[in-house]
Amino acid sequence: MRPPASKQPKPALPVPKQLKVQHPENEALSRFFLEKWRAMMEEPDGLSENNYLTIAKANRSLCAAKEPIRTLKDFSKIKGVGQWLIRLMEGFFADSSQDSPSAKGKKTRGPKSYLPRKNSAAYAILITLYRAKMKGKEFMLKQELIDAAEASGLSRDAIGPNKSKAKQSYGKDWYTGWSCMKTLVDKGLVIKRRSPAEYLLTGGGENTARDCLSRSGLDDSARHRPLMTTSTHNAPAASQVQTPNNCPKGIISCDSDSDSEEPYEENVPLKVKGPATDHGRTDAFSIPPISSQRILELQSASIMQGSTEFNMLAMPPCQSNEKFLEAYEVVFILDDREKFGTRFRSIAHIIQSQIHVPVEVRKLPVGDGIWIARHRKDRTEYVLDFIIERKEVSDLDGSIEDNRYRDQKLRLKRCGLSKVIYLVEGDQSNAPERVKTACFTTEILDGFDVQRTSGVADTQKRYGHLTRSIIEYYDANFSTLAEPSHVCPTYDEFKRKCCELEKKTVSQIFALQLMQVPQVTEEAALAVTKLYPTSSLLAQAYYILDGDTHAQEEMLTSDVVDAGASRNIFKLFCGGG
Repeated sequence: MRPPASKQPKPALPVPKQLKVQHPENEALSRFFLEKWRAMMEEPDGLSENNYLTIAKANRSLCAAKEPIRTLKDFSKIKGVGQWLIRLMEGFFADSSQDSPSAKGKKTRGPKSYLPRKNSAAYAILITLYRAKMKGKEFMLKQELIDAAEASGLSRDAIGPNKSKAKQSYGKDWYTGWSCMKTLVDKGLVIKRRSPAEYLLTGGGENTARDCLSRSGLDDSARHRPLMTTSTHNAPAASQVQTPNNCPKGIISCDSDSDSEEPYEENVPLKVKGPATDHGRTDAFSIPPISSQRILELQSASIMQGSTEFNMLAMPPCQSNEKFLEAYEVVFILDDREKFGTRFRSIAHIIQSQIHVPVEVRKLPVGDGIWIARHRKDRTEYVLDFIIERKEVSDLDGSIEDNRYRDQKLRLKRCGLSKVIYLVEGDQSNAPERVKTACFTTEILDGFDVQRTSGVADTQKRYGHLTRSIIEYYDANFSTLAEPSHVCPTYDEFKRKCCELEKKTVSQIFALQLMQVPQVTEEAALAVTKLYPTSSLLAQAYYILDGDTHAQEEMLTSDVVDAGASRNIFKLFCGGG
């Protein structure tokens, strides 16, 4: 087999040289500009000839300027400078961002600042670099940055490629996470220098990272140090738990007073402050650190930014001055129909050993996993306000094809738990387009938190991240947020409610039938059944308009039911068209 033909090298472009700077105050800016120019040329893809000429023209104008260039607004007036170059130079003008063209709002046509999408790889990388810088670490190497960003739990997708699979099996998604680095460099938020490559934030990058933290409610101040979490390390499933001396394991806490989290390292020990044994000692073990803020990302922006009434997550009953971890232990419940292959039971134990929290297998009325808080004294179980549905890509595709998909989502919406996590497992690069569309609509229209994993091992890891973060959230907010109107249901109440929902009325069955009609959404089906609870009532309404086909086709059209859906329902009933 012949090796693939090598690409023709790009024609060599002249190495940029320092020109004479007319105004002394602009010399530092000129040097910074030249350094950015050279750094871009040293990248693997280099610069296109057009971009090279654009930068060269702007450089000549900058050096020839006879007035001092002190702000981004001044820089934007230089001949040859466009929005792209303004973004690249934001780092130099970080201290004068208030004078930038974008700071004037609609008064000035400045560039719109780049803000990464929440839970994207770029979002995780910026925050990781920022936290490292706040701890005195000026730069990070590539693999170090990938590991720390992935361990932070801030990105839904993997930052680096999955080395267990061949590059060809991922197609265009192989570089999905790390490829955002080029955008961050192009936008002037990150500087890449030297070999091996070092990555560091510019001033503009710091500002953007702070914006990301603020926008998502993540606050790296002292009042948001890593929270506490429980552990039952090396314990069997909760139903069989027998720890030494019949004593529950203790509380894991980070003794550091650091304002932000350390980059991920393997086997970093965390001290365990647990109940003393009969011999007067406490148990200790090591686990990898996990982001204490991951759970906050699962909340909507409106919750994160502010309302004290909430929209708040339900809490288990709380006595005065009672600590969550003193009163309750958290148990992760897996549905016994969960498909992990022949190793299902061992998978439950593997997950337990990874997350250091009891894992039990039960038949759940809805979802593939929930978290319960079990009272340490009376053993009453309360269902925490989170539920997870796991879908393999092939299973998701099949459920869309046979119309189970909408029904399953509707049941999740009506189960009474606020935070629905929809975990899609497997390689989506070769999946049908309808799978990708389903993920998008589930997140945007249904408001579910859609997360993606590459396989079973990655799913187990994600379960661990979620479990620890949920524990940390409840531990931090238990005594302050608990209200009678937001009490978690007991496990029996949860099951009873879900079972009652399964007893569908004629109207609900009619709604499910309508949802199979093309263009009829869940909202449209519910709107129709509100007017016509049964198929016979709808048929009677069509009969009244008999002879006026146009009126029959448009009869159901409303703000919720579009004209296409109305026509399709009419065709189903009357065979029109």
